[in-house]
Amino acid sequence: ILAGLVSITAPCGNVECGSAILTGFIGAFIYQGSSMLLQKLKVDDPIDAFAVHGACGAWGVLAAALFDWGTGFDYFNGWSGWSCVQGDNGCKSGAFAEAFGANVMEIFIIAVWTAGFSLLVFVPLRVGGFLRADAEMQEKGMDAVKHSPPKAYTMAATEGEKATGGPAPTEVTV
Repeated sequence: ILAGLVSITAPCGNVECGSAILTGFIGAFIYQGSSMLLQKLKVDDPIDAFAVHGACGAWGVLAAALFDWGTGFDYFNGWSGWSCVQGDNGCKSGAFAEAFGANVMEIFIIAVWTAGFSLLVFVPLRVGGFLRADAEMQEKGMDAVKHSPPKAYTMAATEGEKATGGPAPTEVTV
């Protein structure tokens, strides 16, 4: 669901309802494919942030141009509502190609901007040694070390469970 919602965010103002549903539906496959690719490449993204927001967001920007159907396929509406982008003599022919090119450039610029600012933050953290857990913590696992006792995974333990390390014996009254 989230992949579809992210996919339709960019084109929400200039596509019709059927195109919006198709954009979200395709976004689900974009998400699944990019998530599987990241796993195959062994990229550590445990919450699939890139697959949802990066890949589906880029698809949404492309879909904003691809599904902008108003006057005709050679024209472009954009945020003009359902009237085409105007040229000197009415609807501007060739506006679709210009808009599609602009959207591809937007994806590229957003990727460069994101990578640049990520480097500004993460390179100093890496140089300072703040991005890596020590070997013991990695061996035990971050959940076990940082989120002690396993509160998030079990119900509150009874006194018998605390003493024996297992479930307390049950008394049956006859």
